[in-house]
Amino acid sequence: MPDHSTTLRAARRHRSPARLAAAAGAIAAAVAVWLIARYAAGMHLHTPGFGSAQRPASLAPGFVAVLAAVASLLAWAALALIERTSRRPRRAWIITGIAVLAVSLSAPLSGHGLTGTGRVALVCMHLAVGAVLIPAFALTTRRWRSADDDPAKTGDDTPVQAQRQPADRPAAPGGNR
Repeated sequence: MPDHSTTLRAARRHRSPARLAAAAGAIAAAVAVWLIARYAAGMHLHTPGFGSAQRPASLAPGFVAVLAAVASLLAWAALALIERTSRRPRRAWIITGIAVLAVSLSAPLSGHGLTGTGRVALVCMHLAVGAVLIPAFALTTRRWRSADDDPAKTGDDTPVQAQRQPADRPAAPGGNR
């Protein structure tokens, strides 16, 4: 029978390449939207200006790629936190991802100095990154996390085996049942 902690470590090693590929896909999706907007639609994209002192700045593909990479890494970090704390990490990730995506749409929808088509292009970039990251990261996340897999019990990533009371000895009050 394979060791449970070895199996979990191997599963983590297999999730990292898939998540890295998802991050690369999110970057490619954002840049693809920029390329379509720029060369197929002939638009010059700008960031929205917020406040009277800030003017809209030109949006280059390198800047789009860096922002998509930062968003991907932040999403990965949030997912790692969710996996450590939530009993249902896949569901929690999907809900969190959709909520953060909805909040992120406030940036292109607000501000000044953008045309309507510019706003649509920026919204499409946000949606493209979310459409890649949310399902890809969800597919690499376990549906359930058992209480035996709680790393907080030991302080490290190795899960603790459940301790059971023998059937002939009753459990102490407040103990394992």
